Amino acid sequence: MGLPFATFLAALAYAGAGGNLNLAQSLYAKEKGYGMGSYSGHITNILVGKKENLSLTGVTFEPTEENIGRFKTWWKKINIEHGLVFWLTGAFTMLLLSLLAYSTVNKAAGVETSINFVIFEAGVIAQKTFSFLGTFFLLIAALMLFGTQFSVFGSNARIISENLVIFSPNRFKVEKMHLYFYLSLILQILAGIIIFASGFIEPLTLVVTGAVLNAFSMFIYTGLILWLNMSNLARELRPSPIRIFFVGSAFVFYGAFSLFTIFQRIFK
Repeated sequence: MGLPFATFLAALAYAGAGGNLNLAQSLYAKEKGYGMGSYSGHITNILVGKKENLSLTGVTFEPTEENIGRFKTWWKKINIEHGLVFWLTGAFTMLLLSLLAYSTVNKAAGVETSINFVIFEAGVIAQKTFSFLGTFFLLIAALMLFGTQFSVFGSNARIISENLVIFSPNRFKVEKMHLYFYLSLILQILAGIIIFASGFIEPLTLVVTGAVLNAFSMFIYTGLILWLNMSNLARELRPSPIRIFFVGSAFVFYGAFSLFTIFQRIFK
């Protein structure tokens, strides 16, 4: 039995930091204080009580020769860091996990597509090597899943809290954005607990459903990002032709993926 086309496209849509996590890369730079992010402020710990002035409107600079030189230096460093931390590390771990799964449970009887797949794989590792390695594998897998999901929750909470302030600044004050952030984070955690407690524990179904929704959102925001970069930035700061090509290709791919999935569900 082959892999369903929608599932395959969902894997492509979610490869690496898929979905709205792509938008969260800018939040990573802001929270680290990189470049112009040092002017935006940070969301502080709700228990500490320390407050910082937050700005969501952005800060720009004059495209002088000196500033352009600083920007290119910063842009080079941020590309190197993201290439090493996100792309290289992500690609290595995905290939390593794929190789491990292929070498242990490929064509084995009883392999499932649910979370039991990981448990089954740990059992095979314990049988073929040492029993403690199977337990160690489950521990590492749990930490990886927890870290990934916690990052997703944090990124979503930041996006939600910022949108609340941007769309309704009179009702949602920027000074209280740290409260909106932690409230969004807690609500997401509670929603996850309720979903799993209700018996909806099939990961593949959840992943495919989430990928379809995220592919549609990625179709929208890749077009908006391309338009914003080409219209609002100074010519010296605009993306190179190769970046325009890849972002444009992503816009077309996610749009086609969304339309294909919608039509497939309607005329199924």
